[in-house]
Amino acid sequence: MFRSVSKLWESTQVELRGKYSAERVLDLTKYVDETSWLRVISAMLATPVLCLLVTVAVDIIPLAKPSEGIEANNSYFVRTYYTFLVITFLAIQQFRMNVSILPYSIGQALGYTLAISAISTGILYELTLVIGFPLPFSLLTTTPRWVALISITMIFEWGRKIRQTPGAATMLINTTKLWMCEVLLVFVYPPYFYIFTTLSEKAQMVFALLLPVIKMCMRNLFSRTILHITDELPEVVIFNCDVFNALFVAYCMQNSPSMWTTLEIMTVDIIMMVISLRDAEITKKTLKDLEARIEREFAWDSYRSICSKSRNPTTLDKASKLLRLRRDAKLQTRISSFLELKRVASVVNSIVPGPPNVHTLAVKRKMSSVWPANNSIRKLSSRGAAQVSPVTRVAKHDMPKLPVTIRYTRLVQRLLYLSEFILLLNYVEVVIPLVFCKYNCSSGFHSITNSFLHEHSAMYLYGMYHLPNREYYAQLHGMTESELVLTLKNVLFYCSLQLVSLLLLFFALKRQLGFSPIHQLAFVLDKQFVGIQVKLVFWVYYNAQASLEHSGESTRTIYVIMLC
Repeated sequence: MFRSVSKLWESTQVELRGKYSAERVLDLTKYVDETSWLRVISAMLATPVLCLLVTVAVDIIPLAKPSEGIEANNSYFVRTYYTFLVITFLAIQQFRMNVSILPYSIGQALGYTLAISAISTGILYELTLVIGFPLPFSLLTTTPRWVALISITMIFEWGRKIRQTPGAATMLINTTKLWMCEVLLVFVYPPYFYIFTTLSEKAQMVFALLLPVIKMCMRNLFSRTILHITDELPEVVIFNCDVFNALFVAYCMQNSPSMWTTLEIMTVDIIMMVISLRDAEITKKTLKDLEARIEREFAWDSYRSICSKSRNPTTLDKASKLLRLRRDAKLQTRISSFLELKRVASVVNSIVPGPPNVHTLAVKRKMSSVWPANNSIRKLSSRGAAQVSPVTRVAKHDMPKLPVTIRYTRLVQRLLYLSEFILLLNYVEVVIPLVFCKYNCSSGFHSITNSFLHEHSAMYLYGMYHLPNREYYAQLHGMTESELVLTLKNVLFYCSLQLVSLLLLFFALKRQLGFSPIHQLAFVLDKQFVGIQVKLVFWVYYNAQASLEHSGESTRTIYVIMLC
């Protein structure tokens, strides 16, 4: 019974179902060995900057009161054009990244972005003239037309190429499913929040337990959409599901009259992290047993000088070495086969003389294009087949039995995948409070307690407070300077707690992995910078703009309830 429940639980955990590819392990090893600490720290600090700048920049343009009508709010449509520029480029960029097999230049992306944004803004302006300003449900009204325009450009650009390129259709379908999952996030959480606010205090404590369940379901849904992108899956899941979930957890908790509901959610998150670390610890123990078996047949002493003279090879170093040896073994196998064919062909030609075969010449030309003019290969070719080293001997090392090394490298690949998932999750919990959240409209002790326990935005709140449009946002309306200072103090204290939690995680993973987990986190943030920015900018910008008074009273009412 317990084993069945355990298997069922593991099947729902996205972080336990994936693994690093061999190429990603080698790339991570190179990054850890060669990247300076300055670049590592810069990658971690620079990640939230772009979404903050994009979100704040739109409010540099001053707006008039909505009651003054459309004539006084021409600047609102300039702002709307900017908004469409942002979300259109992000949508197109997501397709460019996930369907990379098809050509789509940055120039084409910018051109379509300018055109679609202009048409969408024109549609919104015409609807406003007919219906009135502000346009009710402006976001929902224009979104279907905007999606249609993007779809038309995709068909125009990729229509024929999809049929001519194997695998392109699958990539496009998976990316479209990912897009629909992102839309689903917007429709799943608001109804939950509405029900949450109508319940009693005790009922809220029970209902709050559904939040982790919703997040788990959305994680599994996202993980089954882009099956052709395995290495980037943790980034896709975390920077969609967990970023959006973090925002709505704050919405719900700041409207809960009980501090125990807050502590309940925080306790669940801590338990989930402990379980993940326990899974990592179990994997590490298995790795130690396999390492002992491998070391009886494989000497690491010569590799120690390659990785560093001052330290023993880490688990990552050993796995990378084995993966590299296996790759070289496959390469030498192919070379050995080629040389054997060449030897047989020369024997046949000596027995049956004749003019050179046209097909043989074509094969030789093809093989010369496949095997580049590498010095080591040239030397190997000149020696003849009799002097080729056995396949099981690569780079002066005898390869251990394959089942052991394969089990070892696969476990390391799974462990690295799990650690990346945990690192990104905890990094998001630090970044979101610093980048975006809201001011609590309630007052008294409950307001102070919630502002201490939940995310606010130190940078966003401070920047927006000094811009002219602050009174048109529900999360900033009526905020005084003293309340701003109190909020900033609370958020800095909260973020310090989250930062301590992240540092403790670094320490725990360092003990399990043997190398710096900070480098692994920076590796993801650095190498997948564009993909992370697409998701982070979109969700932060969307949540910031949804509560603008000019978006329409019907749209804004939903968010005023959520924020206050």
